[in-house]
Amino acid sequence: MSNDAAKALLAQMCARSHVAPKRLVAPGPTAEELDLIFTAAAQAPDHGNIQPWRFILVPQEKRAALGQAFLQALQERDANASKAERNFAFEKAFRAPCLILAVVDHGPTEPQVPVHERQIALGCAIQNMLLMAQTLSIGSGITSGQAMNSHFVREVFRLTPNEEAMCFLTFGQVTTYKSKRKRSDVSEIVSSME
Repeated sequence: MSNDAAKALLAQMCARSHVAPKRLVAPGPTAEELDLIFTAAAQAPDHGNIQPWRFILVPQEKRAALGQAFLQALQERDANASKAERNFAFEKAFRAPCLILAVVDHGPTEPQVPVHERQIALGCAIQNMLLMAQTLSIGSGITSGQAMNSHFVREVFRLTPNEEAMCFLTFGQVTTYKSKRKRSDVSEIVSSME
């Protein structure tokens, strides 16, 4: 890779920032753009070639089922949740034109790969997706929450007992940008072993 290509890649990394789902609107990624985003994910490290993670796309016609799962998870946590809180929980499923669940498998593997390595591999895949979206001028964000591994959400996604829902990824066009947060200087994150 030339210095120019490396600088172009670094520029995309520096330009990337989290965009909350409520600030992402249609259109979402096209089928071709989604293919590029998922292809970028597939380039992540995978120690042992065990493929310990996967992604589940939530189409528009399934958003109500997900919203119901969010609502049920809230009601299980808080039987006294207000109507506004219940509506808020349900409506989370409808934010952002493109919604994807990231899942990691903690089950036994051959060769045996520690769970933390599988989570790191998923994190690499997610970062690749976010950077590809940035390169395509698509806004993106990562969200989670208390409902992530409620049995209601697990059921709606048909997760296996060994799988854990790690986060949601959201993609779309950005309505408004927040001011960028200050990034760490290299000197703040790097030291030498003594």
